Amino acid sequence: MKLKLKIKSGALQFTVFIAVLIALLLAGLVLYAYTFIYMKEQSKGAIENIQIADIGMQSLLEQKELNTDTATIDYHDKENQIIKTHLSQWGVFQKGITTTQFRKKKFIKTAVIGSLIVADKSPTLYLQETHNALTVVGSAKIQGIAYLPKQGVSSGYIAGNSYYGYQLIYGKIEKSSSELPKLEKSFLDAINFYLKEYKINRQEDYINLNSGIKITNSFKEKTKGYYSENPITIENKILSGNMIIKSETSIKIRKTALLNDIILIAPIIEIEDETKGCFQAIASRKIIMGKRCNLSYPSALLLFQDNKNTISENQNYNSLPDNQIFIDTESIIKGSIIYLQTKETADFQTQIVLEKDSKIKGQVYCNGNFEIRGTVSGSVYTRQFTANQAGSIFVNHVYNATIENENVPHLYGGIILEQEPKTVLKWLY
Repeated sequence: MKLKLKIKSGALQFTVFIAVLIALLLAGLVLYAYTFIYMKEQSKGAIENIQIADIGMQSLLEQKELNTDTATIDYHDKENQIIKTHLSQWGVFQKGITTTQFRKKKFIKTAVIGSLIVADKSPTLYLQETHNALTVVGSAKIQGIAYLPKQGVSSGYIAGNSYYGYQLIYGKIEKSSSELPKLEKSFLDAINFYLKEYKINRQEDYINLNSGIKITNSFKEKTKGYYSENPITIENKILSGNMIIKSETSIKIRKTALLNDIILIAPIIEIEDETKGCFQAIASRKIIMGKRCNLSYPSALLLFQDNKNTISENQNYNSLPDNQIFIDTESIIKGSIIYLQTKETADFQTQIVLEKDSKIKGQVYCNGNFEIRGTVSGSVYTRQFTANQAGSIFVNHVYNATIENENVPHLYGGIILEQEPKTVLKWLY
């Protein structure tokens, strides 16, 4: 006897439904697992992008030559991870950019780079060997490591004032050489380019200074700028970021302007009393800073005199008292002050003047004559000192001024010197 079993259509449909449901659940679990792993990898990749960016920045600190193009670093620890770096000149400093990418996740890190200065180990004073001893007078005080000519240091008299300290140098004395420590090789070429060749060639790189009160350009974008053959006055503006402003005549900064991280280029740059900000000023004739100004770190003032290649012009220049960086009373600059000439002259004209009660916290580099009446906290590299007192010029005299290494951070940075390691001065945006 044969039994005939019949499966009802409803039961078959229920079986198919259960099978489809199980398949969907399994597919969902697989998709969830894949998504979880993918998101975990993406999150981990984003974190590693930030961490690996430090590898790229460290490679730029060790890199000697500037890049004309973006370089790619081989990184074999992780698949799909890319590191690109770029090192360029940014005023008197360098600008480092490192870009890390994992799949579509990208991270960019940008910084201003300069030479590393260690307060208690780097020279507080480096006075070039010119066969003239250093003379300290009045309330002068030099504290830290001092590199001096072989004639050493002595006390002196100016207008009836003797030296009032109990030590000539409050620190270790070393022997200086006939040249100041050399600047990084491409430095002068870069400054020459800024002063003589830099222009804005493309309309999209041009910034209209009249477009608004506040103008910002990120360092992750291309450098933009403003150029004019006529004098430029900057007032009632907030300018920040990756931009260069150049005049072939002069630039005047009013105290109503707030400038952050930009570069100014002109033969003459004048900074009005009580101006605040953080910027670089590069000039070929003179820089005048007024009273009670306050420039934050890492600002820079640079005067460059190409008297080797423009002799006839600079013969007249040398007779002008304004061929200098002049910092008026009660001003504070945190950063670098630089005077450079391509051919050393034997005159006693003063190229950098730091007035009484003014302070530089950072670095002074002068291959001319430096007259200091205020305070430098950090380091001074100079060919000679001058003191204009009682109708006379006293060579290599420091009178009622202070050079010391205590009121600065233990580690800070300045312009790029050839034999010095580099450090990050400031992270950019």
